[in-house]
Amino acid sequence: MLSAFPWLAAASLASGVVSLGFMRYLWPYRDRLGGRFFLATIGCEALWSLSYGLALFVFDPALREAFEVPIWTAINFIGVFFLAFALEYTGRGHLLRSKAMGSVVALQVLHTLLVVTNPLHRIAWSDYAVEPTYGLATVVYAHQPWLFVNAAGFILMIAVASFLLADTVFSYGPLYRTQAAAIAVSPIFPGVPFLLWLAEVGATPPLNLTPLLFPVHLAFDMYAFFSRDMFEMVPAARRVADRAAIDNLGSAVVIVDSGRRIIECNDEAGRLLGTARSDALGRRLETHLDDVDLDGDNEPITRRRAGGKRTYAVATSPLTDATGAAVGDTIVFQDITEERRREQRLAVLNRVLRHNLRNDLNVVSGYLEMAEARVDDEDVRRMLDVAAENTAGVVELGEKARYIERALDAGVDDPDPVELRPLLEEITEGLSETEPDAGGRSETEPAAEITVDVDDDVTVRAAPSLLEAVFENLLENAIEHDPSETPTVTVRTAEDEAEPGFLAVEVADDGPGIPEHELAVLDETGETALEHGSGLGLWIVTWGVDSLGGAVDFEVGASGTNVVLRLPTASETAGSRGDGVAERDNP
Repeated sequence: MLSAFPWLAAASLASGVVSLGFMRYLWPYRDRLGGRFFLATIGCEALWSLSYGLALFVFDPALREAFEVPIWTAINFIGVFFLAFALEYTGRGHLLRSKAMGSVVALQVLHTLLVVTNPLHRIAWSDYAVEPTYGLATVVYAHQPWLFVNAAGFILMIAVASFLLADTVFSYGPLYRTQAAAIAVSPIFPGVPFLLWLAEVGATPPLNLTPLLFPVHLAFDMYAFFSRDMFEMVPAARRVADRAAIDNLGSAVVIVDSGRRIIECNDEAGRLLGTARSDALGRRLETHLDDVDLDGDNEPITRRRAGGKRTYAVATSPLTDATGAAVGDTIVFQDITEERRREQRLAVLNRVLRHNLRNDLNVVSGYLEMAEARVDDEDVRRMLDVAAENTAGVVELGEKARYIERALDAGVDDPDPVELRPLLEEITEGLSETEPDAGGRSETEPAAEITVDVDDDVTVRAAPSLLEAVFENLLENAIEHDPSETPTVTVRTAEDEAEPGFLAVEVADDGPGIPEHELAVLDETGETALEHGSGLGLWIVTWGVDSLGGAVDFEVGASGTNVVLRLPTASETAGSRGDGVAERDNP
């Protein structure tokens, strides 16, 4: 029965047809990472299966031996293409252009040439003879040592490629696990019968069942392709991302093991260390940096590089394995040179402007008062009066800037629970009366009617001085820009505007509304000569609320302005506050 139907040949030919069909489906993915080499691998399997299936019908010894050329050509280059696929698919594509890979390709070309010319020298095999099995032209021949060398190279390449794919399974967790595991395991099924045939083990040594197992191998590949998005989720992206996360960070990164030896660093770190990255690897950290403490806080360090001195902030974090054991440390050096320079410039300018400008303007103000008292001309007196008023405004602005700085510095400390109603009542008491300098208002400005509609038990989590600055400037802004005789402002809680963990407080006035250009500049990184706010009040509100971990919305209508502040409640932690406001954008 077996001899009546050439089942072995038919199965081998069917395996080749299945391989060609799979190649057809894979063809649109040829430009994906690993796609072209995976196609070439399946193509070699198709060549092997079809050549072996046809050869089983050829009983002429010379012609039958000629079929060994395409069979062994496919065997030789399956390993090359599968290894190339594994390298590119797992993010090691740069090795394809290495001398080692070039040597592998050259060796397989040599193997193929020896197979083609074997009838001349018999280096690969000898004593070639047809020995029919089940009515098919199976063959026997003496395996010469070079044939084993040839086969060993093929097996080694398959093994290395499978190892690279298996390494992806363990390195990247579940993200690429299924498809990489399927592809890594699939070569086992045709590999076992090939080893048995090579060792001439089994009841029928001439019978090579390798092509018959290709469909099982392809089944795993098809699973990876069709079910697991084989070419959509490519491990190379993760490997490249891991490397890019260090290389493109913009900061110097050094990774040391538990013995403080450098095991990884990026090019920026090489420039900081004063040596090439490759030369730094394997050396102890102290060889290049002896002032970095892995166990404590580090002060910024200064290093001289091309272009001058650079200052770096040093941050260290321990590396642990799956069991929690310490295996090393990551050190990040962030270049803060420009930041330090800006801070220094701002500090100097701030000190000079606040001190010198205030002193000089006070002198100017005194002289203006003296000049106004000695001048009889009414026009000149009016001009001097305007000059004195503007000078006083600039001095007041400088004092307010100093107040802002102190308030914002206080806001970075750990916030405390603050009862909102007493704080608001204290602020409004001064702003509701006509007093010189009350809340920054002049004695010529009208009194204001401020209503506080906030329950006694309402508390927020904030720095009291910063919270006071926010509400004081917000209320002051509403009063100062209202032309009516008695400005009206209402402060109330707005539950419909609240978010989990936050208290919404609405400040509503019936004034003309904040000009659009003054709100627009709050979204900009700076002010221009043509687009500027009239003062610092709105900036104080915006900066202050942001420092408190909240959010602010300005709603301008025909009947006035509604400002909604969202402030963290007293029970809210700092971490959740950050999460809550991250989803909102301040206008």
